Amino acid sequence: MEYIFWLSVVAIFYVYLGYPLILKIIGGDRQPAGKTVFLPRVTLFIPAYNESKIIKRKIENSLALNYPEGMLEVVVASDNSSDDTNRIVAGFKKNGVKFFESAKRGGKNSLINKFIHKCSGEIIVFTDANAFFKEDAIEKLVRNFSDESVGCVVGNLRYYDELETVGKGEGLYFRYESMIKELESRRGTVVAATGSIYAIRKSLFVTLDPDVANDFAHPIQIASRGFKIVYEKEALALEKATSSTAEEFRRRARIVTRGITAFMRYWRDYSMLKGMWGFCFISHKLVRWFIPFFLITLFTTNMFLHSNFYRFTLLCQLSFYPFAISGILFKKHL
Repeated sequence: MEYIFWLSVVAIFYVYLGYPLILKIIGGDRQPAGKTVFLPRVTLFIPAYNESKIIKRKIENSLALNYPEGMLEVVVASDNSSDDTNRIVAGFKKNGVKFFESAKRGGKNSLINKFIHKCSGEIIVFTDANAFFKEDAIEKLVRNFSDESVGCVVGNLRYYDELETVGKGEGLYFRYESMIKELESRRGTVVAATGSIYAIRKSLFVTLDPDVANDFAHPIQIASRGFKIVYEKEALALEKATSSTAEEFRRRARIVTRGITAFMRYWRDYSMLKGMWGFCFISHKLVRWFIPFFLITLFTTNMFLHSNFYRFTLLCQLSFYPFAISGILFKKHL
């Protein structure tokens, strides 16, 4: 029981403290893009399904981005939307916005697979309809591709309503994740992208499976071919936080479920557990997915250990979990 207890403790602390510390110690030889100027032709790809409430604002934000005229192509792909999305987007054709429509709903990856080859950019920037870029976001994002060894660049997502309860938690989480991505980026081994803002070389695109998150699949596929996955902190996207703890929990559950699906599907074909990228994936994602089981094991084994020290650790856990339970009981009011 004691061995199992300490194994659980080590696993939990390794994921959140040990892994970042190891990255800090080993460092890396990659330097940030800094003031590098690199302005390739770019396609901003916006998948949309029933986004009539926000798509106009998204397109206006995209057209106002600071990037050389004629070098940025804005593409909206509608997943057989049944509201006014298609009509609103069609109104921007005179502004150069390209509009593609799927005859039947197939999901985001279906849109990407179907229409990406109709995009003219050598760099494809992926985003969501509810994410709004800072004026220089694309310029900052794509400058990293001046290094030919870079295949994918991940931007920085922030929530713009951090005064809300969920926004505060998400803001703290994303600052922590940003720190880890910066450390991984030094070696070109960022594990996952942020669906709201990331870019890939179009030449590296591989057809996506329908049930695997594109922002997780692309780094896996690109890293397996020896290209670097890097993080650009200054390429900023803003997004509204989820409105409730319950909604955020469901969103996190979907992310983890699709991540595990990608791992089960790809780990052999793309050698996901090998090399430095594999080490980062295991530490940053794979072990973290099992943290709830380590916590359960920690609590269960602690009940069978009876020294003063173990009584103290049990008391600490018993003091913590009522807060989690109260969050579940009162989630409708948060």
